[in-house]
Amino acid sequence: MTTATEEQIIVDSWDYFLDDDSPAREHVEMFREMEWTFIQRELRNELGYKLGVGQEPHWVERGRAVLYHRVTVTNYGREDDYGWQATNPLPCANAVQLRNYLQKGFRLRSSVDPLVDVETSETAEFTEGDPYADAPYVVPGRKAPRKFITWDAYRMYCQNRGVQLKYDPPSEVTERMKKYEYYCLVHDHGFKSLRATQNHRAYYVAPPPKGRGQNHATVEQMKVVIPEPEVVEEEVPVEEPETAKKDDGLTGAIKRVARGRKNK
Repeated sequence: MTTATEEQIIVDSWDYFLDDDSPAREHVEMFREMEWTFIQRELRNELGYKLGVGQEPHWVERGRAVLYHRVTVTNYGREDDYGWQATNPLPCANAVQLRNYLQKGFRLRSSVDPLVDVETSETAEFTEGDPYADAPYVVPGRKAPRKFITWDAYRMYCQNRGVQLKYDPPSEVTERMKKYEYYCLVHDHGFKSLRATQNHRAYYVAPPPKGRGQNHATVEQMKVVIPEPEVVEEEVPVEEPETAKKDDGLTGAIKRVARGRKNK
């Protein structure tokens, strides 16, 4: 066991996309034990490609894994960058297949180059005061809760696993949202027109190979609604009616004159 330090890069474990009760888990674990070691050795010794310590694909089946690639969408001559997104399961049964993906720019983790040493959240030991010990974003899990110290890591997990966002975005995101008519919190992307929002959603809900085949927020849910500032009305003090008015002498004199005229 190693202790996480500020210099270490913490990444998600290999079974990030594999459910605990998946029937493929037993086969994947056998694949990791028997074949993954040979794949790493062949990458290093025969292909000259040395992965960073702790780097491993997100296995979902025997010899198939989820990788990450940079997603850019061109819309009417404008290129939108959606950052590093998870792929559909890809064949990675041998060293040559995996190296070809990595040389094309794919990554094993979205946040780090595959040659960099990392520490998995599964093996890191957190001490009191470490960021992960008091992580602000927590998603319950069957074995253990998933902890995230950044909003981006949390939203990407929810995006990839189809988990609904439970936490409010940080203030820098809400401020950025005010610049747009529509905003996708899961993908952290804003839109200034209804058409661009519809195109964004259509790409993610469309089945492969045209899209991602994922659940996605509706256009109405992505509409930015800025609450109007509350108007605080000042309370005007209400004067209580006087129970009895004082006779200042003038009022009594007027009444006496009025009675005298009436008697005449």
